[in-house]
Amino acid sequence: IRTQTTIGFEALARWTSPTLGRISPSQFIPVAERAGIISSLTRPLLRKALGAATQWSPQLRLSFNLSAYDLSSPEGVLAIVALIESSGFNPRQIDLEITETAFTHDFEQVERSVEVLRLMGCGISLDDFGTGYSSLSRLHALPLTKIKIDRSFVTDLHKSPASQKIVKSLLALSRDMGLDCVVEGVETAAEMDALRTLGGGMVQGYFYSAPMAAGDVLPFLGQPVV
Repeated sequence: IRTQTTIGFEALARWTSPTLGRISPSQFIPVAERAGIISSLTRPLLRKALGAATQWSPQLRLSFNLSAYDLSSPEGVLAIVALIESSGFNPRQIDLEITETAFTHDFEQVERSVEVLRLMGCGISLDDFGTGYSSLSRLHALPLTKIKIDRSFVTDLHKSPASQKIVKSLLALSRDMGLDCVVEGVETAAEMDALRTLGGGMVQGYFYSAPMAAGDVLPFLGQPVV
């Protein structure tokens, strides 16, 4: 917020079906998880995201969402490690995002998987923070580098004293834990002003840009397309 600098992009999955039209990821991702085929989506999507990110300035970060199922076995996390290593993209520029639902799976295995990814140099972000049901003790147990405050606390932030108190507390918690903090879902100037007053430093949302195709990133940044 302070420097008005783009620091990274999050890879978002989109599906346009020839028969069903546009399908929201909120629909097809849970179905893929229930069917046990989420990893067959994660891996090609990660490969595509890494391929796109290799065209960016080395200062930019790539955020990518992992399902708890991707972390629930040694084989799953090793497949992710192999993809990152073969991509040529610096793992220290990657933030792998997990949600608090990962805590409801085999927590010990998830913890081991996250440790492997941290040893590579990847950042680990806790997505949708504040909406789950994990204990703070488990939150402290994971080697996180970043939390992302869910947009449900940000919508009409300037009109909601309760949301302002929650966001202010979460920002303070992130600072106390030595974690970076990204506030998601900022869409209006009024929400941005309220967040700036509360001490937010990094934001994501339509206020700066709607989702864009990978090919539009370099023009958005004002960089020449290779």
